[in-house]
Amino acid sequence: MLTRGRIRLKTWPLSPRARQLLHVGLVAGWMGLIFYLSQQSTPLGQHSGGMRSYLGHLVVYGALAMLLYRALRSGGSALDREGLALVLAVAFALTVLYGVTDELHQAFVRNRTASETDLAVDAIGALVGLAAGLTLDTGLERYRAQASRHP
Repeated sequence: MLTRGRIRLKTWPLSPRARQLLHVGLVAGWMGLIFYLSQQSTPLGQHSGGMRSYLGHLVVYGALAMLLYRALRSGGSALDREGLALVLAVAFALTVLYGVTDELHQAFVRNRTASETDLAVDAIGALVGLAAGLTLDTGLERYRAQASRHP
């Protein structure tokens, strides 16, 4: 929506509880997608070389970390530095923990193996996703603060 030459961000008319449930649902759905992809005996990108597989891990686990970060932040209250650091640490830990369970799961799937390298790439993807989520939040907060000063 364009107002006086400025773009205004529309907010969803959801209660904080509904927003939190939406975020948790997105996390659960994304985890389900990862589980489904891990269940395949011929993984995506297997025939195109390892770099494509690693890029997939970066993207998938980066997105999971960002979704977890948003779910943990969706309570609506502002966080101080320590609270934000805790949210980031918990989101990272949960993402890496899910990566561990994913690699264990793959150990039982035909033609798949558990890989420490994949887990390391998952952790790097989580860091990238959290950095992206934090950058996006910071930019949105600055935009909202600037927009509120100039109605």
